Amino acid sequence: MNDKANTGISAPSEILARQFKFARDSTITLLHEFDEETARWRPTPHNNNALWLAAHLLISNDELRETLGFPKREDGPEVDQDFNIGGFFIEDKEYPSFIEFANALIAERDDIIEAIKGMTPEDLAKPTEGPLKELCPQHVDLVSLMIAHENLHNGQMYFLRRGLGREPLIK
Repeated sequence: MNDKANTGISAPSEILARQFKFARDSTITLLHEFDEETARWRPTPHNNNALWLAAHLLISNDELRETLGFPKREDGPEVDQDFNIGGFFIEDKEYPSFIEFANALIAERDDIIEAIKGMTPEDLAKPTEGPLKELCPQHVDLVSLMIAHENLHNGQMYFLRRGLGREPLIK
């Protein structure tokens, strides 16, 4: 649905879709800065690494997709609970590769954008059920959380790439 013809302003779902696209495109730019070795680097044992961040975005989005009624992710590995809230990367544990997680984030981009675009005002106004209902009373808040969450972890990935001695992306 697009209310632009009536008001000159994009529908809320169009605005949210553009914001998610910006966040995910930033994620994709950052993912290309890491390889299997650098994706496991942490400045301290208490920091998350790029592999954890990529897997965490996947598992978080899987949960948000389910809550929002979006189609399930079709590509990519199963994501271990070590990558969920409160989880932690275990150095000697066997996980899927960084490239598998990165490729899954890239592959789901357009599906999430289309799902957000397809949300009607009624969809956005639906009350949230489950553990996030206090933080995000309506589905519009869940979509906003998805975007903010992605941007927060992009900042962490940017910090990691700079810690690896890389030049700023914007000069």
